[in-house]
Amino acid sequence: MANIYSMNLLNIPESYVASRSGDEITYNFNLTIFTLDGKVKFDINGRATSWMYSNDGFIERILFENLNRCFLAEHILKEIEIRNILDEGRKYLDLEKYAKAIECFDEVIYYDKDYSEALLFKSHALFGQGHFVKALRHYKRALKANPNLKDIEYHRLLLAKSSEERDNFPKIKRFIFTGDELFSRGDFEKAVESYDKALANPSKFKSKILYNILNKKGTALFKLQRFDGALECFNESLNVNPRDYAYFMRGFCMHSLGMALDDSFINARNITKDQQLYRALILNEAKRHEDAIRCVDDLLSVHFVADKMYFIALSCKISSMESLGMDVHYEKCLLDRI
Repeated sequence: MANIYSMNLLNIPESYVASRSGDEITYNFNLTIFTLDGKVKFDINGRATSWMYSNDGFIERILFENLNRCFLAEHILKEIEIRNILDEGRKYLDLEKYAKAIECFDEVIYYDKDYSEALLFKSHALFGQGHFVKALRHYKRALKANPNLKDIEYHRLLLAKSSEERDNFPKIKRFIFTGDELFSRGDFEKAVESYDKALANPSKFKSKILYNILNKKGTALFKLQRFDGALECFNESLNVNPRDYAYFMRGFCMHSLGMALDDSFINARNITKDQQLYRALILNEAKRHEDAIRCVDDLLSVHFVADKMYFIALSCKISSMESLGMDVHYEKCLLDRI
């Protein structure tokens, strides 16, 4: 018999149990839980986590009530894949390979922008690179997601180091930082003024810095619903350094101005899941229903949490399918089970 510890660990109902053997319990959606010496690991379809303690944050993520009941195996498998990427990032962090670590943590944060451990570890990696202001921002995001991660000594060190870094910023970087702070507080008008000061001598910038400032200014203008000015910024950004964010935001501006969307908006890949959802909604509104369905399918292939995003995305897909005269019985069943 599997012990009570493993049986109750994820609050999975008894009706899902397929078999028990010693310190293993297997469920009818191919999840196996192993316990050993107070530790636990999870395996689904041959993909396993490392051993962890029962208070590990991963376990709360895969509690039965937090899972998508329609795609239990797929949801847990994705969570395991993401957890393993997080663990890989931690190994790079321990080896002081900060750039590699950040790549891993960014992949986790793409999956879940509030994945608190990834935000905290990225903060430490940025600290190791000497980017103290960015490290402080990620630490604050980690605490917002999970206040239990509070580290008073690290916070004090971050405050001192980031203050010292800001004091040594060159004038242009100071304008960018001030704009970012104003933007984060919702003061978009003053943020634009600060970015304009940074842009006073654009010929001095490397292309990466220039397109970043143009994107920041364009986004602030978009928030102010000054779509013509925002579109101009994103077009300039694309002339400097073509990147997916600017293609996405240019398309967003074009739609807001009643202009036709082009394929670069649809094909932009390196954007957040929130932006993917906005794109699907815009395409549906623009009567590009096949493109909207494809975008929703891409999003839901990596997003299984039955949250507000999932609900809106699935509703968007149903709307597009109905517009094309397609059968939506299956999708409505999924929606009813959220």
